[in-house]
Parts: sequence; structure tokens; C-alpha cells
Amino acid sequence: MAKKRKKDKEQKEEYEFTPPDFDEREFLLKELRDTKTVLITVGYGALLGIVIGLLSNYNESLVPVGLGLVLAGLLSLKYFYPLVKIDVSGFQKKNWVGSGAWFFFTFLAVWVLMLNFPFSDHANPTIEGVTVWVDNGTNITAIDYEYVDSLGRYTWVPRWGEDINTLVYASSSYTVNITAKVADNGQLSTVRLSVNGGEMVMMSEEGEHRFGYEITGDQLTSGSLSFSITAWDDSDHEAVFAPAVPIPVN
Repeated sequence: MAKKRKKDKEQKEEYEFTPPDFDEREFLLKELRDTKTVLITVGYGALLGIVIGLLSNYNESLVPVGLGLVLAGLLSLKYFYPLVKIDVSGFQKKNWVGSGAWFFFTFLAVWVLMLNFPFSDHANPTIEGVTVWVDNGTNITAIDYEYVDSLGRYTWVPRWGEDINTLVYASSSYTVNITAKVADNGQLSTVRLSVNGGEMVMMSEEGEHRFGYEITGDQLTSGSLSFSITAWDDSDHEAVFAPAVPIPVN
């Protein structure tokens, strides 16, 4: 039994691994083909992303048509590669999956880029951080439009805890400055204000995307101060801010 084990051990020690022949030329040709395939696929996806982005910017109703073109582009890879001299005879399933992924994600990145500034503007302006500054000739206070958890809604909140019913008076000694932060992903066209349902007036830019309009107390009437702010951008998108509750005026 010991002799048999010794013989088996000698046979195992005699085994020698022989690596397969390495065809350097075939390896280089495959690497060049794969690199060329990726570059052409990325270019094809980018081109289609630009075309569909232009269609989407021209008319948003054409977006479904664009998505259909993407599907057609994926299916066309099988016929597109031979046209650009890419040999697909050695393609395996993983090659097709990889090419499809390169094509789709390149298209998606370029398309999303085309749908955003500076190529296009599909977003409305934003109006936030609305504050009314009240100057009674001696002191200046601020009233912010905020969400109050205890009320479950937005309302006017004096910044330094004063009684809101004692802050605004219909008097020439009072000055009220209505301000808001207005921004857009493109270029703002105009920001206008309407007080108590009156004529819309242009708000002035105060810096850091803030706009304001100042009125004197004698332009107000006892009861309440309500207003709306409307902003437009260069693409004619519109945003409207209208507080749900007015500010009391004495």
C-alpha cells in the first residue's frame, strides 16, 4: 500500500502545466475593435441625444417620438456596425449588452443636458423667502411668510415676536417694503407686484436675487394688506406667489 502511494505521488509531481499559445496579433486586433466599438457607440448615442434633445426643445409633444427613436437606435446597432467597418462576427451576448449600455447611457446623458440651461429652459421661476419690512419712522421690523407647524399652514410671522396686529398702519409715517427672492435656471424677464388686487407694478432688484417694492402707509387702507407677485423668465414661463392670509392693517 505504501509503494502505491509513493508511485501516485511521483506521478503527481511529474505533471507540468502548459499555458495555451498566446496570439498577440489576435489580442491586439480584438482590443482595437473593442475600443473602436465603444468610441463609435458613444458618438452614435451622443448624436441621437442631440437630435432628440432638439426635437424635445422644439415641441415637448415630440418626446414620445424621441423615445421611439432611441429604441430604434438600439435595434439598429446590429446593422450600424457593419456600415462603419466593425466586424461583429465575434460578438457574444456580453458584447451586445455592453454596446447597448454605452449607447443608452450616452444618449440619456446628452438628452438630459440638452433639456437644461443653457440649451433650453423648461422650469418655472421660483418665488420664496417673502418678507415684508415695516418702517414706522423709528423702528424697522420684518414679517416673514413661513410654515407654522402648530397651525399646519403658511402664515405671516413677525421675525422678532411682535404682535402682528400692531405692526402696520395706514399712515404716511409708515413705509412698507415687500421683498422676495426670485430665481430661475435661465434668465428672469420681469417680476411684478399687485397690491390689494390693483395694477401690477415692476419690482426692483435689490441684489442676491431679491426683488422689492416700497409703498407708504397712506397708500393702504385699514383692514388688511394682500398682494401677489408674478415672475416671468425669457422662455415665458410664469410663477405666481399669493399668500393665503393677508397682513392686518390698522
